[in-house]
Amino acid sequence: MRIRNTLAALTAVAMLACASTAAVADDNTIVLYQGAQFNGRTNVSVNTATANVGDQVTAQVIPPFPSGYTIFQDATLIGTVTQVQRAGQGRRAQLGVEFNSLRLSDGRTLNLNASLTQSQQHNNGAQSGARVAIGALGGMLVGNAIGKTLFHTGGGGAVGFIGGGLLGANNQANFTVPAGSNMSVTLNQNLYVRRQSSQ
Repeated sequence: MRIRNTLAALTAVAMLACASTAAVADDNTIVLYQGAQFNGRTNVSVNTATANVGDQVTAQVIPPFPSGYTIFQDATLIGTVTQVQRAGQGRRAQLGVEFNSLRLSDGRTLNLNASLTQSQQHNNGAQSGARVAIGALGGMLVGNAIGKTLFHTGGGGAVGFIGGGLLGANNQANFTVPAGSNMSVTLNQNLYVRRQSSQ
C-alpha cells in the first residue's frame, strides 16, 4: 500500500510539472531554447592587465535578434568577469565572462544563463586584432586550455580558446576586448519571456 501511495504521489508531481511547463510555454510566452544566440555590442572595455573577478560587463543586444523577436530590441546583457589570468613568463592571459541577466527595454530584468561564444580581442601593443571563438562547455567559463588555435595574429602568435573563455595570443601579452566590439552570446538554458499586453 505504501509503495502504491508513493507511486501515485510521484505520478501526480510529474503531471503537475508537465502542466506547469505547458502553461508557461503558451501563446503569450516566447521561448528561446538552449543554444539560441544573442548578438551584442560591448559597452565597456575589458583588459586582462587590469580586470578583476566580479567586474561588471554589459552589452547592448543588436540585430539580428533571436528568432527575429523585436522584444529584444534595446535590451541589455549583463554579466561579470568570472576569471582573469595576467600574462606572464610561460603564462598566457585568460579571461572568462558569464552573462546572468537580460534587461528588456520595458524595464524587466530576466535571469539568464549564457556564455560568450564569439568576440574580438586586441593584443596590447599590437596593431592587429583577431576575432575568436570561445568554447562554452555547459556554461563553464573557466577551464584548461583546449589544444587548438583558431587564428594567427600579425605577430605570429596564436589566438585560442579555453573552456568558456578567451586565451591570449602569447605568453607575455595581455589583451583587450574593446568597448564597441561585436559579440555572440549563447544560451546554456532555455529562456522564457512573457509578452506584455501591448506586444
